[in-house]
Amino acid sequence: MDPIREIVAERRTYTSIQEKHSHRYAQLILPLQGELSIQTESKSLLLGPETIFFLPPKCNHTFHSVERNEFLVLDIPHFMLNERQLQNRELSYKLNNQWKGIRYLLLNELEQQSWSGSAVKELYPFISRCLIQEQLPKSITYIHEHYNENITVHDLASLEHYNRSYYSDWFLKETGKLPTAYIQDVRLKKAKELLRDTELPILHIAIQVGLGHQSSFTRLFQKHEGITPSQYRKNQR
Repeated sequence: MDPIREIVAERRTYTSIQEKHSHRYAQLILPLQGELSIQTESKSLLLGPETIFFLPPKCNHTFHSVERNEFLVLDIPHFMLNERQLQNRELSYKLNNQWKGIRYLLLNELEQQSWSGSAVKELYPFISRCLIQEQLPKSITYIHEHYNENITVHDLASLEHYNRSYYSDWFLKETGKLPTAYIQDVRLKKAKELLRDTELPILHIAIQVGLGHQSSFTRLFQKHEGITPSQYRKNQR
């Protein structure tokens, strides 16, 4: 199973035997029953009923459990981790209502024996956004929430209490991109969703993602995707 080509979701139990390994795929571990001790080079956690854990690819980890347990585990291929924040960080989360909803949907698929790679593939973009947004610095969260507005680097730097020049260097290290390029990527991803899932005119989509003119939107889309928005919509259907 290493490497894997699609997301795998399974109910899994763990024994008291301490194991250590790493794998090329990431894992998202959601609790169902009991506790799991897991240790990486930077974290030592006891995953209980209220904790979710994201394990990045190629991360050495040791794990075991001394009590009856069961977890819902998603194995996620490394090539699906498009965001830098998910490629090399171990992340833990509180099991809030949003994550409970995700867990319910996944379990429902498994229990009805209707599981398919396409089912979780459709849900994964939402899971990915949840993983990222709960860990993002203030300025990056602001971009995701206000991508349709005029966003300046100065305003973003102010949110982190950095001067503009230092902020751009910090942002590049944090995301692998400069702020303006990151903003464009967020806008393009949202535009692609709207092109796929709605019948909105191209101009309306351009306005909704913060690119006020259809011509500007088309030029940007062609530059990054190699085709026009209309061609992209046609190809997706």
